[in-house]
Amino acid sequence: MSWRRVPALGLAVAFLLSACGARGDVGAGAVPQVSPPGRPLTYVAVGASESVGLGATDPTRDAWPQVFFRTALPRAATMVDLGIPGATVGDALRYEVPRATPLHPDVVTVWLNVNDLVHGVAPGEYEGQLTALLKDLRSGGRTEVLVANAPPLDHLPRVLQCQPFAPAPEGGCDRSRELPLSVVDAAVSLYNDAIARAAAATGAIVVDLHGWGESVQRSGHLGRFVGSDGWHPSTYGYQQIAAVFAAAYRTGTAGVTP
Repeated sequence: MSWRRVPALGLAVAFLLSACGARGDVGAGAVPQVSPPGRPLTYVAVGASESVGLGATDPTRDAWPQVFFRTALPRAATMVDLGIPGATVGDALRYEVPRATPLHPDVVTVWLNVNDLVHGVAPGEYEGQLTALLKDLRSGGRTEVLVANAPPLDHLPRVLQCQPFAPAPEGGCDRSRELPLSVVDAAVSLYNDAIARAAAATGAIVVDLHGWGESVQRSGHLGRFVGSDGWHPSTYGYQQIAAVFAAAYRTGTAGVTP
């Protein structure tokens, strides 16, 4: 193309644009408005170290709430992760719920049981606190709340390594407190009964991490799901946990108009 022809081409383009502008349709046709698909809902994650991704290669990207957010929710959704490493249900009631409720979330996930169990919180006390937490987060039924039950803990490398003592949430073993495997199994069962009752009383959806964890143990590949600390999930484990939450979310919201 000759350089001398460029001005002529520019005039022709200008003429065409001005002609379109005369019809008043240039803006809509040339620069279409594109919005993120789906409902612009707000998602809040309430939990402990698992919710912030301890054990993952890149916690800010691979924590299961992040994976759940990316894979199960509309692109128009926003996310706030309020997880506190080491948090019990009592801690979450004091520090996480007061930050969650003003956000008026549409969806909340809750995974809070392992730290309570390790710290020896009585099942009755745990149930009362969890029921209060779920009730507050449900906001009279406006918010969809998914609450995880306790996965099996008796095959985790750190639990086995620390026997007969309790694992310390910050790492290593807590030799001031005994937690034999028989007590672990019984406590997990009692906690899961408490979680089921608390969910039924508040209308929350139970996410069955215990059933999922049992299937992982039967597979013989537990090591793939556990991080290098022998306690928290691995990156792959977090991906699978996010899928369990996503399946529960889809089932719980089936038939709800987006």
